[in-house]
Amino acid sequence: MTLASSAASYGTFINRGGISGSAKNVTYSFGLQYSATQGVSAASSAYPGNSENDNWRNLSLSGRLGISLGNAVEVDLTARSTLAKADLDNFGGPYGDDPNNIQDYKHVLLRGQIRGLFLSNRWEQKLAVSLVDSRRSHDNPTDQTHPFDSEKGRFESRSVKLDWQNNFFIHPANTLTVGVEHEQEEGESEYLMTGQWGSYASDFPLQKARLTGIYVQDYVRWADRLFASAGLRYDHHSQAGEALTFRVAPAYIFKAAGTKLKASLGTGFKAPSLYQLYAPGTYFGPIGNSDLKPEKSLGWDIGFEQPFLGQRARLGITYFHNQFENLISYDSARGYINIGKAEAKGVEVELEARPSEGISLNAAYTRLEARDKVQETDLLRRPKQTICAALSYAFIDKWNLSVSLNYTGKRKDIDYSAWPAREVVLPGYSLLNGIISFDLNANIELFVRLDNILNARYEMIYGYGALGFSAQAGVKLSL
Repeated sequence: MTLASSAASYGTFINRGGISGSAKNVTYSFGLQYSATQGVSAASSAYPGNSENDNWRNLSLSGRLGISLGNAVEVDLTARSTLAKADLDNFGGPYGDDPNNIQDYKHVLLRGQIRGLFLSNRWEQKLAVSLVDSRRSHDNPTDQTHPFDSEKGRFESRSVKLDWQNNFFIHPANTLTVGVEHEQEEGESEYLMTGQWGSYASDFPLQKARLTGIYVQDYVRWADRLFASAGLRYDHHSQAGEALTFRVAPAYIFKAAGTKLKASLGTGFKAPSLYQLYAPGTYFGPIGNSDLKPEKSLGWDIGFEQPFLGQRARLGITYFHNQFENLISYDSARGYINIGKAEAKGVEVELEARPSEGISLNAAYTRLEARDKVQETDLLRRPKQTICAALSYAFIDKWNLSVSLNYTGKRKDIDYSAWPAREVVLPGYSLLNGIISFDLNANIELFVRLDNILNARYEMIYGYGALGFSAQAGVKLSL
């Protein structure tokens, strides 16, 4: 059993508990978490007219039950439910604040799987079915700031997915995987806006879509030097049509130096969501677009990994290049649209080191170029540079310290609070975070967490607020 409780800045409280165990042929685990915060203004307080903090509450329950039926057959049942309530603002930027705009969210996941081994454990079958139900509603009555305007709406979606996977262990160095997936989703919504010029209603009647996929993959391993996988997949979407995609990913290790060369080549297919296809427009303009085409991609990468300092450190460098067709984006005047062609390419550098017992260092640098190849402009919110570094240190027997620094470079965004919407550039920012913990005994851990230690002012999306410096302290009990 585990129990944990913590309190943090901005009126934040997090409490969670869990229990797990086994009895004969049954294993089980159950968890409960409740989180609440007074937060900051969703429409950034750096702009005039935004002073009201937006609260957030979340209750999550989860459970898992595993049953062994003997003869290498197992049944696994999983359930998860989330209830959340959040205060919203009308939009990001100046005077986007709203004191009584509230959204309720409910989410339920149910999943069952049966797994069996046959033919002397050379054939593994997994048959799984899952159900996801999501419901979102919001209510924004009139107030002193908006005495004539009110909104009310709801959105509901459901999906059922069936997955049958077969793994054939042909040889200790060769595994063949064959499977089929079928998913059906449906969604509907209602929206009503009332203002001094009358009422406006927009309904999204029940819409459905189906996706069926058949896939095969072969994985081989030779002499612990050559590793390779090759896969092929066929998908049919009831709205977006058909697609045949593939992926090949070989890797080779030179034993003498420990150098690993790796590469991959593959294609992708992503159908538009029901919301992107059919979401009703509002007073401010269209949203859904039933003429959307599926996103398609072709990507490849090549790189190497090199251990050094007697296996205490590892350096990896990878170059990647992805091309997209019909990339789905949002335009304030046209709703969801396809960008004809887009490209994302760049370099990733990773470093891991364990210089001594109890000390570990991880760092990563990414240089990215993401462009709309039709308009010859940068894609929104894709920084050209990101840096992540983390240092962990276990000292004085029971103390543990972790410090991380994350840098996000400048990137282009759109200011939708202006009319017409205008292009802006969000400046880069750095976040310094730290956690220190102390093991009071084998069952009790005390911890303090500091986020945004430098109190950086930044925006992930133009006009929307982000947390400044915050501190969290708590205790974790394990029995």
